Amino acid sequence: MPPPGPHDELFKASFGQPDVARSEIELVLPAAVREQLDLSTLVVRPGSFSDPTQPLAEADLLYAVRTRAGGEALIYVLFEHQSSFDATMPFRLLRYMVRIWEQWREDHPVARLLPVIVPIVLHHGDAAWRAAPELTAMLDASPELLDASRPFVPHFRFILDDLAALSLDALSSRGLSELPLLVQLALWASRSFPRLASATPLMRAVMGALAFDERTRLRFGLLHYLWDTAPRDVDAEVIRTILLEIAGPEGREDVMNAGEQLRAEGREQGREQGRAEGLRAAVTAVMSARQLPLSEAGRARLASCTDVATLTRWHARALTATTEGEVFADDPR
Repeated sequence: MPPPGPHDELFKASFGQPDVARSEIELVLPAAVREQLDLSTLVVRPGSFSDPTQPLAEADLLYAVRTRAGGEALIYVLFEHQSSFDATMPFRLLRYMVRIWEQWREDHPVARLLPVIVPIVLHHGDAAWRAAPELTAMLDASPELLDASRPFVPHFRFILDDLAALSLDALSSRGLSELPLLVQLALWASRSFPRLASATPLMRAVMGALAFDERTRLRFGLLHYLWDTAPRDVDAEVIRTILLEIAGPEGREDVMNAGEQLRAEGREQGREQGRAEGLRAAVTAVMSARQLPLSEAGRARLASCTDVATLTRWHARALTATTEGEVFADDPR
């Protein structure tokens, strides 16, 4: 599985903090739902329930919160940052919710009831979301059939917080405290130089207003993220100047260190890609020399694999295997 991307890392690092998550959840929950929950009890629950086949398109966090009635509810936040609109989101969320309930039953084998799950999608793609945030948007049925079948078909809406659709003024006036506001500004400005440039004065002001411990804890990761997601067609010196302005004089070293770390990561990634490419070629060559047939599915599986350890294992097996299945045996697809 590929490593998490910069969007995932920032999301997990920031929204993994209950105070940041609580600020976002309080903002987007309908008042009637919010009144039933004691958000001061919000804690992060371990585990990931999003699609493992799309590790670079999404990240997720699950929170538990006590209800005013004394029970427990779950709030599932999916972070969606792919650049193209995904009309299958309601169905994907339904699958994830079922996984959460299945895990709940394993963890609570004597429980007879399931907790309520409130699904939230935080989106910051290149364009605004383009469909109703509900499962019925995916169903091929007339309004009359949908209404008649309502007791028999799953119906739910998810809460959509679409950063991509907001202007800078709208984002800055949502009433968020400094830390979650700074994180959302960074998400909003990523990959877009005009947005980054327009948000710079506000980001500097918010950075300066953070408590000292919050500022020093967040600054390097945030600057690393902005470096990593900056458009590649913008001169690096221009990006560096903007980041120095956001960080302020006390953050100059963090800007330089973040840039250097990314250059080092880029060099290491290049070496890793080279090793993977060489191993893929070696597996193919060994199987060919030993006249071991490689199916189209096997070729596709080999071509899509970037993990050096897995490719090394396949290469060793190819030296003695008698079938393609033995080469790929026991490794996840």
